[in-house]
Amino acid sequence: MDEVRLGLASVTILPVVRGLPSETATVAQAIRTTDPKVVALSIGPEELETLRVYHGGPLEPENFEEEIYVAGLSAWEPPVKPPPCFTEAVRIADKRGTRLEALDMDEVTYTENYVDSVSGLEVVFQGRLERRLAKKRFDARTPQEFVLAWDAEVNGPPGFARLQARREAFMAARLRQIAAEGSSVLAVIEVERTRGVLAALRN
Repeated sequence: MDEVRLGLASVTILPVVRGLPSETATVAQAIRTTDPKVVALSIGPEELETLRVYHGGPLEPENFEEEIYVAGLSAWEPPVKPPPCFTEAVRIADKRGTRLEALDMDEVTYTENYVDSVSGLEVVFQGRLERRLAKKRFDARTPQEFVLAWDAEVNGPPGFARLQARREAFMAARLRQIAAEGSSVLAVIEVERTRGVLAALRN
């Protein structure tokens, strides 16, 4: 975990791997040890509301990229969706009466940024990406190394990289907004976006 001081507030960044069941213990321990006033998650507000009311079973991957992600992570643990790192954070925060905040863009803002960042040509070439991913052999020793390598492939094209950088800047701005209230914040952020969010916070 990394701690960033923003004025009177302390923001602790907890990097997590989406999908790994073992992250439930990591999140639980982080909440217990930091005792935050706010738990902030790197998801959009709509996803946060869905997680608060969802009581169904595991969900299937939505697209080819997710299928590759699930297959890759299965080398360590069978991944689960919705991501345990977030469902556990929601469960514990609600049980403790701790304020929950979504850090990522809402669906409308994300769509606007997607259209503005990703070119039509890059969308057309998504088929090539899928073929490349299908043949790719990820040389990773840990789940964290795998998700970073996976992200580099999926978000490597300039438009997609630009979109992710905008997400990171957005999440950092949200954390500044929350921290301005003087709160102690635990930010649960997927490993792939952690470095960018930290860089944006420290600039």
